[in-house]
Amino acid sequence: MIDSLVFLVISAVVIAGAVVVVMAERIFHAVLGLALALLGVAAVFVTLGAEFLAVIQVLVYAGGVVVLFLFATMLTKSDLQLRRPRGDELAPVSAVVFAIVALFYVASSGFAELGERGSVVGTVKNVGELIYDLNIYVLPFELVGLLLLAAMVGAIFLARKEVVK
Repeated sequence: MIDSLVFLVISAVVIAGAVVVVMAERIFHAVLGLALALLGVAAVFVTLGAEFLAVIQVLVYAGGVVVLFLFATMLTKSDLQLRRPRGDELAPVSAVVFAIVALFYVASSGFAELGERGSVVGTVKNVGELIYDLNIYVLPFELVGLLLLAAMVGAIFLARKEVVK
C-alpha cells in the first residue's frame, strides 16, 4: 500500500513537471519544469530498485541536458524574458482527451502491486556484471570506447588553431 502511495505522489510530481513544460509561458520556466519531471522519473527508478538508472537519469538528463537548455536559454536575447506564442485554442480539448484516455487505461489495467524486488537489471552490480562479462558485452564495450576516442581526437583536430609557419 505504501509503495502505491509513494508511486502516486512521484507520478503526480512528474505530471506536474510535464504540465509546466507544456503550459509555461516563459522558456526558462519550461526548462525548470523539465528538470522537475526528469528528477521525478529518477525517483520512480529508485522506487523500482534500479539505482543505476536513477543515477544516470540525474547525471545525464537532469544534469546535462537541462543545464544545456538553461545555457542556451540564457545566452539568447533577453535572457529570461523569452516567451512562446500562446496557442490556447486546443488546450481544454486536449486536456479532456488526455483525462479520458488516462481514466480508460487505469480502469482497464488497475493498480498492480510492485511485489518483491528481486534481481533488478538496473542495479549497479548487475550492470557491472553485464558490461564485464567476457562472453557477451566486452567487445561492444571496447568498440564503443574506441569510437569515442576517435570522436574526441577528431574534435580536437577540428578545433585546434592553425599554426602559422
